[in-house]
Formats: sequence, structure tokens, C-alpha cells
Amino acid sequence: RLEHVAEIKMLRYILFLSVHYLLWFPVENVCGETLDSSTIYDYNCDVQIDVVKTFIKELQDVRKREDIILAQISLIETKLQSVEEQLSVRKSVASSCLEAAAESFKTGVYNITLEKFSDTPFAVYCNEEVDYGGWLVIQRRVSDAVDFDRDWREYKSGFGVLDENYWIGLEKLHAFTSSCQHELYIEMQKYSGESYYARYSEFVVGSESEGYPLRILGTYAGTAGDSLEYYVGMKFTTRDQDNDLRSGKNCAVYFKGA
Repeated sequence: RLEHVAEIKMLRYILFLSVHYLLWFPVENVCGETLDSSTIYDYNCDVQIDVVKTFIKELQDVRKREDIILAQISLIETKLQSVEEQLSVRKSVASSCLEAAAESFKTGVYNITLEKFSDTPFAVYCNEEVDYGGWLVIQRRVSDAVDFDRDWREYKSGFGVLDENYWIGLEKLHAFTSSCQHELYIEMQKYSGESYYARYSEFVVGSESEGYPLRILGTYAGTAGDSLEYYVGMKFTTRDQDNDLRSGKNCAVYFKGA
């Protein structure tokens, strides 16, 4: 009996150890899994934070690029508006005496634009009384009120008063005659009242780098005589720039701009 009791106690002890071991093993495993799971969870959080930070940075970059694009669009719109305004001005301002006086048919001062010369409109004198009108007056001398004995700079830019005595300027003259085909009409009147004219079917003046030469002169017609044919190919001469063919003599000085 005592041996039987001892065996029973031994079995209980072994059973206790077995149960203790079985209980401890799952707890240890659970703790291990919990720790591992916690570690994984923390790692996932770090990854997600990095992703969010990257996304925010990319979003900020996109917004910056958007601001730059919007600024560029605004600048383009401003430039387009400026171009439209310039085009509107060009459309509203004539480019020749034919256009400028098309409604009034009256001789006088008009504003026109000339692309080869300037985008800004400038005043010219248009004649509507000669040969159906539309003539741009490049020189007008009706009295001695304006001195035509001028230097190169003044003949280049022009001088005088439009509706009185004036010279349009070589630079404008070159721009006009080189932009499209032009005729030349010269009208002269004596003090006695007799009038004469000379008309040429074509008229082209060269650039300043060439010396503003009379490059082309078309067919002559009129009552004044052909006095310009001799000067075709010759450069313009002023008192301070002697470009004529006479050696030792400046025609502009000799005739004092007359």
C-alpha cells in the first residue's frame, strides 16, 4: 500500500511537471509572437510614415510646379493681350495715304503706320487733289520759311512742318519705297501760276548703309522734263557728307540745299 501511495505521488509530480511545462511553452510562444508582432507593427508604421512624407513632399513639388505654370500662363496671357492691343491699333491705323484718306478724300495730315520703319503711328501729309489722290507728300516747299540747307542727320530724320514746308526724312523714304512699289509725282509751280509735273512709274531709295542712293526710277511722263534720270544710282549728298560725283565740289554746299 505504501508503495502504491508512493507511486501515486510520483505520478502526480510527473503530471504536475508536464502540465507546468505545457502551460509555460504556449505562454512563451505567445509572448514571442507578441514581441515579433509588435516589432513588425512598429516597422510597418515607420514605412507608412515615410510613404506619407514622400507623398507630401511630392504634392508640395507639384504645387510649386503648378504655381510656376500658373505664373507662366499669366505672363503669356499678358503678352497675348499686349499683342492683341498692338494688332488692334495696327488695324485701326492706316498703312498708306490711300487707306488714311479713303473715307474723307481730303488733303491733309493723317496718322499711319509703317512696319519697316516703326510700330508707332506717325503723321504724314496726304494729297487727295492730284491724279485721284492717295499721294504721300515727301517734300513740300511753298515758301522760304524753312531752311533746307541741313546736315545728314536732319535729312535722315526729316524736318519742317507737315502742312507747310517740310522734308519727310530719308529713313522713312527708304522704308516706304522698299516696302512695296511706289510711283513718284513731282509738281512744280511758277510764281506766275504756271504748273508743271513729272511722273515716274517706279521709285526706290536705298538704305543708309548704301548712302540712300536713287536706286530705281521708272518710266517718265509729264511736262516738266526728265531731270532725274541722270541721278539714278547716285548717293544722297548733304553739306557734311559729299557723295556726289563732282570732285572738289559739294553740290549741297554750292546750292545750299536748294
